Amino acid sequence: MAETQYSYLVSEAINRRDAQISKTLRKSLSIENFHDSSHQLEALAHDIQLVNDHIKVDSRIFDEASSDYEGIASKLVEKLHWPNESIRIIPQGSATTKTLIRSPDNSKFDIDAVCSVDLTMVEVSDPMDFYEKVGSALEEWEPEPKKRCWKIDFQGRRYYIEFTPSTPLDKIPQSATGQITFSPSNRYREKALAVVDTPSKQWKTSNPEGFSSWVSDQSSRPLLQWLLEKSMRDSYSAESVTPVPAQDVEISDTLRVAIRLLKRHRDMAVRRNFIEPDLKPISIIIVTLLTQCYEGLADKGAVYTHPIELLIDLVELMPYMVERRGNEYWIANPTVEGENFAEEWNDNIKLKHSFDTWTNLLLEDLTEIMATTDKDSRRQTIKEVFGCTAAQSPTPPYGSGLAPKKPSQHHKAPPTKGLA
Repeated sequence: MAETQYSYLVSEAINRRDAQISKTLRKSLSIENFHDSSHQLEALAHDIQLVNDHIKVDSRIFDEASSDYEGIASKLVEKLHWPNESIRIIPQGSATTKTLIRSPDNSKFDIDAVCSVDLTMVEVSDPMDFYEKVGSALEEWEPEPKKRCWKIDFQGRRYYIEFTPSTPLDKIPQSATGQITFSPSNRYREKALAVVDTPSKQWKTSNPEGFSSWVSDQSSRPLLQWLLEKSMRDSYSAESVTPVPAQDVEISDTLRVAIRLLKRHRDMAVRRNFIEPDLKPISIIIVTLLTQCYEGLADKGAVYTHPIELLIDLVELMPYMVERRGNEYWIANPTVEGENFAEEWNDNIKLKHSFDTWTNLLLEDLTEIMATTDKDSRRQTIKEVFGCTAAQSPTPPYGSGLAPKKPSQHHKAPPTKGLA
């Protein structure tokens, strides 16, 4: 079997992991370490599924979001006199990859959307003119300008929408094609867009629809033996991008479950003051590293007997999927050439240190879960780790009733050596 880009990264990650994680720890994380493994594994999988169900977002919210998308599109038509057929609203991010989770304190969360406009059908002079026209049309919602989007905080909603003006890449004016930042990769090239990068006032290549398709396509590749044996590939085929898909995900869809669990664990690490809110690993990094890892394992022909076994490998290997290119950390966007999701790490090393602190905590918590042989005790540990239980006496900052989990010495943030 020929080595692919991600199978090579996975092979390197396995070597680095095995060199840094002791044999004793590796044994404790092995599913073979379970007594009465079949019964224990099913109980563990059931508990993980309960967490997965607990953190998902209520499906009714997506009906509201779809309605809000329609309202935004109608407002653009009304205010700007743009043709209906020139505007396409595309949900992006966690909503389309089915990895959206609710926050531990039930605060508002963001649902991302792209407004794709065929610029050959409207009158726009330059990127900033386009960006400002979209913002002015949304003025009744008092949108907040961001780097590439407008943030709309709808009254009475549990979410806010980050709304990104864009155009299909082949629709930008010919005079601007030589100035656009980054190029689309060959993967999902037909879905590529140009968005407005307000700091540079230039067009920048983006591909949120392609990225979502990448995650869905990789998730559809069965790595579980029983899925292969029962020929269930069609049951897990990639979904077409629809207006905010339903968020029901089973543990057999292990990639998406892993993404959800790790995003929740990160949020709990912030909530429990292990890492600072401004330094927490961003979701796109977690999603990219896990999906790269999953694709690499699939390319290597890896087969697992149980979802928990695959979940453990994804969690263990994820930190080692980060590339080093020269003196820089790299997490490449698979759909846009030259875009590095870890770019800010190279400017602010505290972000990388925070990522390391979180992944160390993640490994410690996973080890504790796997080392607990009593079913009831393990369920309680899982609920505490992922914030699915209430303390008897809630105190700030755990105001919604979460029992604080004391950090070990191991998780103190590493020194920054004066780097900002």
